[in-house]
Amino acid sequence: MSFSAPIGSKEELASGKIWPGRWIDANPYLSNYSLGYHTGADLNLNFPHHDMNAHSNVFAMSEGVITFAGLFSTTAWGNLVVIDHGTVDGLPLFSRYGHVENIQVEEGQTVQAGEPIAAVGNGGALNFPYHLHFDISRTEILRTKPGHWPGVLKAQVLVHYVDPKEFLQAHVSGDPANSFIAGNTPEGQIYFVIATLGLNVREDHSMSARKVGALAFGSRVFIDDTQRVDQDSFTWGKISDGQFTGDWMALGKFDNSEKFVSRNPPG
Repeated sequence: MSFSAPIGSKEELASGKIWPGRWIDANPYLSNYSLGYHTGADLNLNFPHHDMNAHSNVFAMSEGVITFAGLFSTTAWGNLVVIDHGTVDGLPLFSRYGHVENIQVEEGQTVQAGEPIAAVGNGGALNFPYHLHFDISRTEILRTKPGHWPGVLKAQVLVHYVDPKEFLQAHVSGDPANSFIAGNTPEGQIYFVIATLGLNVREDHSMSARKVGALAFGSRVFIDDTQRVDQDSFTWGKISDGQFTGDWMALGKFDNSEKFVSRNPPG
């Protein structure tokens, strides 16, 4: 499966750089701004002059099937395109392209990586500065809710969306092992925190071990399934990727009466 940045010239796309050429992300993933926590990237090109990106091509980031293409809202999104890319790295993969104009695809159509699907717009009546809102979801949420927006619910952003720059940097190069999306762990070790109050992370597999941090409800975490320990009435798992690599967290009660993590994201 091939991948491409959603914007840029043919020469810039061929370089594999994310983001291509002089394109910048004016509002990166998880930025906290007036509308809440950002689900993706706001891609702009203001060189050699302002709004150089206006009306430029928007490309499909990979092969897939269009699940939404058209006007979603005149008060928030303007036009949207959503693509279902199937299952990648063991999880669903959807990409979304917001505020676009001149949509060139329709629902049910199959597209290829780098195929033009629309143009960079300004949200129409919303009159935003010209830019492409681009995000990537690793759940099915965009299939039924193409305009989904968690707002101030950061945990829900973490459940449903990933950093599009990190994802593409790994997958355009063909080496997803360089990214937290697939991590350096075997497929099938991705878990989600389903404990509503979140989970503490500790230096060792014990309630008396020093707390080094916490993971909020809905957080994605990689657990080494070959390293589990039953202690203090809990089953503990060793974290194998991300900022808490090598630390431990309780996965649930030893007697299976309660589980704190799941292979599926919370609904």
